[in-house]
Amino acid sequence: MTAALASVRPSAAALGNDAKSAATAGQDHAGAFWDRQDQALRDKYRARRELAAITSLSRVKKCGRVSTNEGGEVSLHHTPGPEGEPGTAGFGGLATCGSVWACPVCSAKISARRSKDLEQLINWNADRGGTVALLTLTMRHHRGHSLRELRRALSAAWRHLTQSRGWKRWKTDLDMDYVRGVEGTHTDLNGWHLHIHALLIFPTDVSAEIPALTCEVYTRWAAGLAKKGMSATAEHGIDVRVGNGAVEKMGKYISKLAFETAGGRWKRGKRGSRTPFQILADAIDTGNERDVALWQEWEQGSHGMQQLVWSNGLKQRCGVTEVKDEEIAEEDGGGELAGVLPARSWKKIYPVAEDLIIATRHGGVPAARAWLDARGLAFEFEADTTERAVQLDPGDAPFAWLKAALAAEDPEQRRERRRSYYRPATAL
Repeated sequence: MTAALASVRPSAAALGNDAKSAATAGQDHAGAFWDRQDQALRDKYRARRELAAITSLSRVKKCGRVSTNEGGEVSLHHTPGPEGEPGTAGFGGLATCGSVWACPVCSAKISARRSKDLEQLINWNADRGGTVALLTLTMRHHRGHSLRELRRALSAAWRHLTQSRGWKRWKTDLDMDYVRGVEGTHTDLNGWHLHIHALLIFPTDVSAEIPALTCEVYTRWAAGLAKKGMSATAEHGIDVRVGNGAVEKMGKYISKLAFETAGGRWKRGKRGSRTPFQILADAIDTGNERDVALWQEWEQGSHGMQQLVWSNGLKQRCGVTEVKDEEIAEEDGGGELAGVLPARSWKKIYPVAEDLIIATRHGGVPAARAWLDARGLAFEFEADTTERAVQLDPGDAPFAWLKAALAAEDPEQRRERRRSYYRPATAL
């Protein structure tokens, strides 16, 4: 905690931005990178579809499935990428839940935006010669504590800390700002575990003040927990990382929230610890009733909890635009309108919607048309009135890719997937 703070301009990798780091890795790795991106998209969409059958939240059940248009149609959007690279694609006119805690797709989308906000904040602070520290606050817990009980104690202790005279004095003296986040994990041995990450922002080098600030924070934090019958120790209840260490740890935290954890998002943490989304993955893969119950407890217990809270005026000072989670989730992210999918077509597309996005991402509007034509699905591409049928020429790179993808599909497996998706709980 006594290490000197240093001005920091983080690399993209420090904030978990795989896209930027991969883009500079060279052409040799481009194919593997896009393969990972495609698989991540498939994983998130599959998880959201399966989630519709077990979620306790009605908005999550409808997310990405139900059209918001009177006629039930859904729009397809596309923006071409740079020369030789895939573009972007997405759907519009669909209900979105905007849940950063309970939806695999919305969570990734929202967290990606928040990661960029934090990158902008840290770069702004570095430009003015400022420094950063990451404060982590935890509390003792056991299997007998419910998630709601832990959340109430966490909120009360943070409120007690930030409303105390000591905190306000330090905030004024050091011109300190913060961005606070909450993280949750679960182990079979000790149950739910909630803790706070707070990125502390300073306009100058305050390394000499960090030990005293840490002592003040721990004293107020422990007192706030005690009011709710909880406790913390000086050894495990508080941790402070400064300079680059703070940026790296905050980046890992955001990456986990973005549903894209290093080493595979389904991978278990240390000592059997699981994130909520890892619990969801296990519930989907095994159907284990206890995991389903744990996930539903998380949905209810985290409902209404903010992912990141900024101190007053900080966003405005560093130029970050105020955008609600729901607004981010509603953005189609695919650019210009490419076409319209009638309700009857969307019903058949929904079980494999990610495949249409991937085809459009790699081959543009012509590939989207070919994908739909191959399945006999109706669509409208208003911007292009040329012949709809597209011949898949093996000499044309985008269509060679699409033809290979179509040939690799197992018809019986695809039919079985569709049958499994059209249960009463997930019917359109």
